[in-house]
Amino acid sequence: MIAGVPLAPEPDAVAPPPQAPSSVKSWRYWKMPMLAGFGFCALQVGLLVVRFGFSDNLNPGRPPGGWIVGMLSGLILFFLAGLLAALLVRRLLRGTQGRWRVCLIGLTVAATPIALLASLAGGLLGPPLVVLWATIPYLLIVGVPVLGRRLWLLLGSRSES
Repeated sequence: MIAGVPLAPEPDAVAPPPQAPSSVKSWRYWKMPMLAGFGFCALQVGLLVVRFGFSDNLNPGRPPGGWIVGMLSGLILFFLAGLLAALLVRRLLRGTQGRWRVCLIGLTVAATPIALLASLAGGLLGPPLVVLWATIPYLLIVGVPVLGRRLWLLLGSRSES
């Protein structure tokens, strides 16, 4: 103590203040869905370029570059579709391991081109169907086997009891 002033405690002795529990998930949780959303956007832009090229003659009635506004709104929907699809797949893969997990990941990879084309076709019928039709292939191709296995295990555990 110097002239009545106590010495500062050692840095290790100071405990950090208690943090309030965060209701928002961390970046680690959102990283993969965000990447999936950006991946969906990149694949949709790739399909657009393959189909129409880089010409500005897609909408002759609009001023040059006017198609960018429509494309950005579509990309937001495709991003949301990819984000929700990744969250759905994450939920379906929760608790799986071994060969079953590898099988489900393979089914997810197989469902991705179907979901991509379905969301593109959904855009012709309205914005909500872009998001809905991007998740339906994952529900059918990945979700039905997961549901079947869970029911099989549930019935097997009941018959053993």
